[in-house]
Amino acid sequence: MSSVFYEQRSENKFVGIICDHPFPAHVHDPVEIVCPISGTLSMTISGQQYHLLPGDIAVVFPAVPHSYDIVSEDVDGLTLIFLPDTISEFSRTFRTMVPENPVLNRRDKAPELNVVIRNLIKLSAQESSPLQLGYLHLFLAYLFTCLQLQPIEKHVQSNLSYQVLHYISEHFTEPLSLENTAHALGISRIHLSHIFSQQLHINFRQYINTLRIDRACSLLRDPSYSISQIAYLCGYGNPRTFHRAFLAQCGMPPNQYRAKLSIHNPLDDEEQA
Repeated sequence: MSSVFYEQRSENKFVGIICDHPFPAHVHDPVEIVCPISGTLSMTISGQQYHLLPGDIAVVFPAVPHSYDIVSEDVDGLTLIFLPDTISEFSRTFRTMVPENPVLNRRDKAPELNVVIRNLIKLSAQESSPLQLGYLHLFLAYLFTCLQLQPIEKHVQSNLSYQVLHYISEHFTEPLSLENTAHALGISRIHLSHIFSQQLHINFRQYINTLRIDRACSLLRDPSYSISQIAYLCGYGNPRTFHRAFLAQCGMPPNQYRAKLSIHNPLDDEEQA
């Protein structure tokens, strides 16, 4: 069994670039849609691995485990993350159905989707643009003409491991330890340690660091935050500790990662190809 993280997202809607580094299996309440336009990546969705090429679209419905396994250095494209109720017309579909195949091959998708994706990429830097919601609505309208859907089987999210992940997702920027987390959940430290080692197959501290560094990667896109501020916002009391953790997970220091984000627009590479 692979490790599965519960990821809590504070934003209602995210329109931005593709995750550019491997990220372990996790679940969250929003929908996540990945549209590469260059490079390649491998994702595992509900236990099945898929290799995405430019033009393909991966669609992850709410609470579906997924991971970014292999990400090429030249990967670029669009990621859409939004709550099921963002577009009321499709909210019931997201809550009651699931794609038969979560990856839409570039040869099978509506050609209009390419235009919508390009416009969403252009709007990705405008967080409050009202056009984003309009294009998202249009994107989903075309997308659902291409996807084969089936009813989702009800699954219980009340098991203890899910409760553990949910609790940590809401508190991972705080000084968590096995002791205080176990106390908050009303279980013993040994029981909590057993959940991580036997069920989640991940070290407690590694789990916390993964969530923190993922949050840091998002904050580094905003130039108004200094790297020291981001370190504290993500739960690191010492910027040096943050630097080491970031380097270990992303393969580069945070300042280099931020510089990489501002080097180019993914559409520039596509137009030059």
